Amino acid sequence: MRSAIGGRYWMLCIPCLYILILFVSSSHLTPGTACVSTPCFRPAGSTVECGSSITIIHEENYPILWIGDSRTVGLQAALQRSDRDPKYHTFICKVGAGCSYLKQMSSTIVKQSDPPHIIVINLGVNDLGNIRRYQAAYDEYLSSVWKNCPVYIISVNPVRPPCRSVSNRQIESFNTAMQEYIEMKNASASAEAYPIRYIDTYSYLQKNGYRSGDGLHYGAASYLDIYDYILSSIREPIGDGEGRYIIHSSSSPAGTADSRSSE
Repeated sequence: MRSAIGGRYWMLCIPCLYILILFVSSSHLTPGTACVSTPCFRPAGSTVECGSSITIIHEENYPILWIGDSRTVGLQAALQRSDRDPKYHTFICKVGAGCSYLKQMSSTIVKQSDPPHIIVINLGVNDLGNIRRYQAAYDEYLSSVWKNCPVYIISVNPVRPPCRSVSNRQIESFNTAMQEYIEMKNASASAEAYPIRYIDTYSYLQKNGYRSGDGLHYGAASYLDIYDYILSSIREPIGDGEGRYIIHSSSSPAGTADSRSSE
């Protein structure tokens, strides 16, 4: 009799014990979930989403310092008359400028590039015979005052009649020498000391066409084409200018941001 009662007792206890175990395991032992964002290098303006809680956004309006001659003067004027927003661009340019102007303005360029800017250099058409002087100047600045600035050398762009002061053959020779110089620097063991790139706008214009009244300078639409092509060619893992990402979290109040290191 007692054994029968004891058996029924345990039969009732086993389901209760099983339910209790399920309850404890579901409420206390289920692993929590978290959204952990791992910063990675991407071009300016790109977005990486982690679930739906955190978005890593690179600062899109990173400052650009343009150094150039009359062609850069024309590009600046075209920008000012366009729907582009050059608010984050600084221009150091002059009609007739060449390597001597680059060295003359070196102190101003140093001040403008601190905090670090992306530096875009569009010089050479006025002194195509000074390729070695340009390379020496870049050696000096890239290993010192510009070492924290990505530098983009723009090819000297083409000419057409009625321009007779220079020829495309001379320009192509200059561009080839400059491109080989940049490739050599980037291939060397000290490439980190030479954050220098080359953008071939010459080939772009020869392929897609351009407008020019005097054969040397361009129409506003062509300047804007050059500008857009240069910006589309810039690829830097940039943040707020100090190597940090701008983090916008959905849990943060509107308009707030948090900075995290990209390293």
